[in-house]
Amino acid sequence: MTLEQTVKQTKPRLQFIDMARSIAIIMMLEGHFTGAALTNAYRNEAFLPYKIWHNIHGLTSPLFFTVTGLVFVYLLCKEKNVSYFESDRVRKGFKRVRMLLFWGYFIQLDVNTIIRDLCYGFENVKNGKGWDFQFHFEWLQAFHVLQSIGIGILLLLIIYGLHYLIGKLEIHWYYFIAGLIIFIAYSHLKNYVQMDEIRLESSSIKTPNYWPNGFPSFIQNMFYGKYSDFGIIRYSGYVVFGGMVGSIIRKYEEKCKEFWFGGLFIVIGILLNVFAQTAFNNIDHFTEYIHLTDKGVFSLTSFSFMRFGQVISLLGLLMLIDARFKIKAGLFLKLGQNTLPIYIVHVIILYGGIFGFGLVPNFFDKNLPPLESIVISLSAIFAFVVFIKYIEPLEVIYNKFFSRFSLKNIFKLSFIGRKGNLKKDV
Repeated sequence: MTLEQTVKQTKPRLQFIDMARSIAIIMMLEGHFTGAALTNAYRNEAFLPYKIWHNIHGLTSPLFFTVTGLVFVYLLCKEKNVSYFESDRVRKGFKRVRMLLFWGYFIQLDVNTIIRDLCYGFENVKNGKGWDFQFHFEWLQAFHVLQSIGIGILLLLIIYGLHYLIGKLEIHWYYFIAGLIIFIAYSHLKNYVQMDEIRLESSSIKTPNYWPNGFPSFIQNMFYGKYSDFGIIRYSGYVVFGGMVGSIIRKYEEKCKEFWFGGLFIVIGILLNVFAQTAFNNIDHFTEYIHLTDKGVFSLTSFSFMRFGQVISLLGLLMLIDARFKIKAGLFLKLGQNTLPIYIVHVIILYGGIFGFGLVPNFFDKNLPPLESIVISLSAIFAFVVFIKYIEPLEVIYNKFFSRFSLKNIFKLSFIGRKGNLKKDV
């Protein structure tokens, strides 16, 4: 046996990464289906089961975005001594960004509404009114999960390029500084939004001052607009901090099987969760004292750091599980390797993405009791497990269909980790 083969065999398999992605996608499915079905009568923080569920569900997005950045940079940092534009991972990264942006906006189409608008237009023509109608494309301008992830990956690539140009310090310091800047910027944006909400409540003028002022809603939705629940500044910080974690794991991957390494992640996560708010409150006191910021601006970002701390602790726990036990749940891990197809299909089925006909509101819309909501979410998870179990033959049919129209590359659904890419690397 050669030395190269020996090294290859002794290299640890970091299954905790796919475990984290699988947990994130299952939490997403459960949260979205339960959230879409559960009646408002039970949406009360005084109702303990809802309070627990709501808090756990709130971890889904930070986990999903952080793990996305982790996986991307972990694979990106594999290539050594390769120039930036010659890097295969960099080229794939820019292609990934384009694909995520395309799918992010494409699944927001509503063919049903477009057909209805056309019928309305033809009816106007028939009645001699001319083409006096408008297409309802407002929701198409929304900035949602896939777009936010795409911009987050773009930031990872830009920061990686800066590191390549500057050549000083380890790459994780670049991601750390960038993530810190984004989280702090979010605190200022959140302060702006809160001040705007206070103004709307106290003023007779009910038009929000979306930011950046005077820009098209397409741009405003990326930051603070009518449809900006997953704005760039709000969530890209998790992707960038995930990139920091991914670069650290790549550098110390031999240590990931050691108890102290996972334990260190857990401790750091707990410290962030416990002390983030106190630390930022103290920063606020100082910046207020020197008249640099308004009251309580920096503390607005403390919750983001607390959530990131929870993600770090979960990753540490999964590291310990991966080191201690041999995970043979191949189908469970396969869920984490196919997050993009799951996300797109669930949007189509649940919210009527593209076609304009989904389970919401045609079958349920926040009108079911807890037990029925739980049954719906468990059924959805089971259905997607079956979907992933047979995704290879389904993908063959899918690609054959679109190849007939030369659209295979446009509608390709492969994601980082698909075709065993991540599996081969770890």
